Amino acid sequence: MSEESLNKLNSLPPSYNALKNKEYLKEIQNLDKFYQDNYQKLCEEIDEGLHQSWQDPNFDDRNWPEISLSETWNEKYTFPGTLWLRKRLQIPDRFIGKEGELRFGTMTDADVIYVNGNKIGNTGYKYPPRNYKISKLRKSFTIAIRLKIYNAPGGITHSKPHILLFGENRLDLNYGWKIRRSSTLPERHKEYFINYEPTDLYNGMIATLQKLKFAAILWYQGESDAGSPQNYGPRFRELIESWRKLFKQPNLPFLYVQLPNCDTEKDADWARLREEQKEVLKISRTAMVVTIGDGEDDDLHPLNKKDVAHKLLNAYHNVKLFPNGYCIGPLAKEAIQAKKNVIILSFETFGKKFNVEKNKDFELFQGGHSYKVRDYRQVEEQIILELPATLSLQPDAKVRYNWSNAPQAFIWNEEGYPASPFGLNIQ
Repeated sequence: MSEESLNKLNSLPPSYNALKNKEYLKEIQNLDKFYQDNYQKLCEEIDEGLHQSWQDPNFDDRNWPEISLSETWNEKYTFPGTLWLRKRLQIPDRFIGKEGELRFGTMTDADVIYVNGNKIGNTGYKYPPRNYKISKLRKSFTIAIRLKIYNAPGGITHSKPHILLFGENRLDLNYGWKIRRSSTLPERHKEYFINYEPTDLYNGMIATLQKLKFAAILWYQGESDAGSPQNYGPRFRELIESWRKLFKQPNLPFLYVQLPNCDTEKDADWARLREEQKEVLKISRTAMVVTIGDGEDDDLHPLNKKDVAHKLLNAYHNVKLFPNGYCIGPLAKEAIQAKKNVIILSFETFGKKFNVEKNKDFELFQGGHSYKVRDYRQVEEQIILELPATLSLQPDAKVRYNWSNAPQAFIWNEEGYPASPFGLNIQ
């Protein structure tokens, strides 16, 4: 956002004016580079595996413990430092001499992969999938993985496929790995990025576009705000309104992606942020894409972007038909107490029928306690909840649906799009 917008929200940090001083900024960057370079230097210097060439196919690893890539690892393998993993394998004769590809999914944090002692690839941070080519397959060979963990918990993402591809065939690589720790390190401080500072991205990438005209803006929300979701709604509203003003397009459609399911950030409140995101639908010509089911519970950067793109296209076409705020899935509007133990949930469905699966759990939250509600039925565009007769509603009672970091949807519209998670005060 712009300096003007951040000022309006009282969100400029005390250090903001100092950041305009190039010498001060350069000093911060130099100090960070010095720290990061020395951390990597230490990582290389104390790695027993490098000094003893654990990537060598002839290295004797018979006394190493064995581990699987598809299971959750013991804590001793997840704290900062370096691990080595080794595996010997053989392939069918018909594939000898052909090209292969190793696919290991994602790793936390950095890796170097060797085949028969030769490096075939490396990745310096945790988010990209590890896909490495082997130019010519041999009958038998040894794979060695040097895994550098900077921040716990580290490891290889166990839910991803770990395979060797050759042509149309694949070989499962989940089992039979030898493992050994080669060093222990302190947690690494986060790298400093100047574009994380207030106004940097706005001035460098948004303000420079002000003479252009746009058909719509697509906003893919990341996890950065989930650690402090309170007041996200007003900040997001200010962003939308200020951008429309900048581009001189007061009715510019603004389409945004609600946070998907993900459970890697244990201290973050993704459910609360999703609720804050919904508030922006009160602004005209906005549309929200629900992505519960499109994420990966143990990967912050899910690979499935195509389905999200199709949903954004759906939102673009429908925001014109529903200019007062459009959601691609059913949107809960209110929860009303009809009788002592009967709650009626009403939905905005945007002209689409919807269905709720049976034998799932809604949640009643009150007085700091959570109660499961499984007795419910659907009547047209409403869901009727029957609460236990022994349960009395308190003034702070809420009905919640999919209220967690990584929920599983069970309300869908006829197009197969999930309902937005919600937490509604009972009226």
